[in-house]
Amino acid sequence: MKHTVTYLLLALAVTLNSCGTDDTPVSHKEIFEIRTIGTLSTSEYTVGKIIKLNDVGEWYHWGDRKILISCKAKIKAGVNLNKLKADDIKVTGKKIEIQLPAAEIISFEMNPDQIKTEMVDVSGFRGGFSQAEKNKILRLGEKSIREDMKQLDILTDAETNAIVFLTDFYKNLGFEEIIIHGTKQDKRTKNTDR
Repeated sequence: MKHTVTYLLLALAVTLNSCGTDDTPVSHKEIFEIRTIGTLSTSEYTVGKIIKLNDVGEWYHWGDRKILISCKAKIKAGVNLNKLKADDIKVTGKKIEIQLPAAEIISFEMNPDQIKTEMVDVSGFRGGFSQAEKNKILRLGEKSIREDMKQLDILTDAETNAIVFLTDFYKNLGFEEIIIHGTKQDKRTKNTDR
């Protein structure tokens, strides 16, 4: 009876010890499973713009016209994980090193419901603004927003958020050291859990 209890305790200890550690190697398929996500949208900005046009009349047009139009654009950025190639991911034991594809603008949308004519002032013998003229002004607004995007950190934010996502993904797969090289960041991102 004493030997039976000892064997039972020994078997229980071995079972508990084997449940505590998972040394099952991660398969090549699991490592590259991340590519099935496709484009990972990780950053979204809404940018507002006020477009002002002061159309002073020529000598043959008496009077002038002024218009203020407000508009908003929703911009999404992220990383296309389909672009990850086999040599972009290096695995050494529980360490994984990834070269991230460049972040890119995924969508740029100006919702017509968020375009408003705030003010129109027409004086003299001038006519109002036609729809074609308003569309031309909106195209200038869109161009201006796209230029302003260069000053925003949307691509850097998208890359940083993608790195956080990938770090968590590979941490859940059991990797202990995750190094991700970005294209927008000057330094490499390293995460080590010990």
